[in-house]
Amino acid sequence: MTRGPLRTAALLMLVPGLLLSACGDGSQSTAVPELQVVDSDAASYDYDYTIPFGTGRRLDGGEDVEIVPAVLDVEVGERIRIVNEDVRGAAVGIFWVPAERTVAMEFTTPGTLTGECDVHPSGTFTINVTEA
Repeated sequence: MTRGPLRTAALLMLVPGLLLSACGDGSQSTAVPELQVVDSDAASYDYDYTIPFGTGRRLDGGEDVEIVPAVLDVEVGERIRIVNEDVRGAAVGIFWVPAERTVAMEFTTPGTLTGECDVHPSGTFTINVTEA
């Protein structure tokens, strides 16, 4: 069974919610960067993270899990991929990565993205996107 079409469909459903889920109280002047869905099976990414099988159980047991940094500084044109090998979905900043799925995006404009994060002890993941 191929997951390519399913991954693409899942990612396309996520895109509208990605920009809406950036945190902030509206008083900040920081722009929200735009993202573009990219091929999750490409050979390389600038930032590549894997949520291993069993991560949800580790979190349930009270363990601190650090898969991504609290803050990631990237440039426009760089790409990120998050592979979830666990049986449980995970919040990774503004990204929701369903169980046993992959999310891959390219940063297309500068700005800051912040959201809740299940896979960093701080509970948040911020991505600062600057011009290349």
